[in-house]
Amino acid sequence: MGITQHNKGTSNVRLIADVLLLRGNIGKPGAGICPLRGHSNVQGNRTVGISEKPTPAFLNRLKEVFGFEPPSHHGHDAVQATQAMIDGRARALICLGGNFAVAMPDHENGFPAMSKLDLSVHVGTKLNRTHLLVGKETFILPCLGRTELDMQASGRQSITVEDSMSMVHASSGKLKPPLLCFAPNRLLWPAWRKRP
Repeated sequence: MGITQHNKGTSNVRLIADVLLLRGNIGKPGAGICPLRGHSNVQGNRTVGISEKPTPAFLNRLKEVFGFEPPSHHGHDAVQATQAMIDGRARALICLGGNFAVAMPDHENGFPAMSKLDLSVHVGTKLNRTHLLVGKETFILPCLGRTELDMQASGRQSITVEDSMSMVHASSGKLKPPLLCFAPNRLLWPAWRKRP
């Protein structure tokens, strides 16, 4: 998962930056550093405050701006989530893309644990190994990738995004929020609420 998902991740990034400072790389075109956190849009997620351990200040601001009481207990990072599944403390998993099971290091225990979940939901652009580890109820929901067009009655849908290199560009992939808003109400909730 990169140099940061490690118990010495911060030190790793600082050491790389120090080495490049010592070599005189900083300030030269094409000689800088780019220590990314994770992959995909993890950088953007952290920048806007998405974390399994949000600070009280962040939660208070969410409450103030959006008018709801956010949960104050901490969630799990990926490794802790896998352990919660192995221990039987987690009953459901929702994956927004990625290949969660394969990305985790403990396949021997993680794969069987994912297959014992009450519910697993996967939103993805293509099938992967994690989708084969079905729980008691499993939903695999497709979405368009960033290179596919989302044509609606009003025309082509686009959003502007900033990538991990601070480059702003248009993306025409299907947004996941509509899928996440409508799918649970139409597909998941009726089946899930009938469970004992």
